[in-house]
Amino acid sequence: MSEYMKHLKGYSVQENALMIVEDPSGTYVVGNGYFDFIQLSRSGIIKRALINLGKQISFSLAELSQVLHVSERTLQRYSDDAKLSADTSERAILLSQLYQRGTEVFGHLADFKEWMRTPLPAFNYQTPISLLDTTFGFQLIQDELGRIEHGIFA
Repeated sequence: MSEYMKHLKGYSVQENALMIVEDPSGTYVVGNGYFDFIQLSRSGIIKRALINLGKQISFSLAELSQVLHVSERTLQRYSDDAKLSADTSERAILLSQLYQRGTEVFGHLADFKEWMRTPLPAFNYQTPISLLDTTFGFQLIQDELGRIEHGIFA
């Protein structure tokens, strides 16, 4: 287990894995980070960790279900300690990583959340959040964050 997953006190490993850390030094890929996330995806994250992530990034259950490709009703039926499927867990981790990266680039989670809900020319005047239903959308947003970080605006 990476140091990142160990360093946050008061939360289980599952919940730590999906936390958005506003401290730029709290990056999400430390040591065996990717291997930790592969293992976490395979074993499944618990619903409580997903719900906590949703609260942090101001996503409704309907928005989470759209990104995760799971019906809202299915998510409601899971108990808080139930493990989600590998595919659902992987998408939740990607969402968490995206918001972590956005927080690093923008400096504050609130600024990134606002940007994600703003129609932008770089995304054909769609909101970035509307692109999260595909992995291509995730990549497009990650690429734009890289351009912003390097001062290259579309």
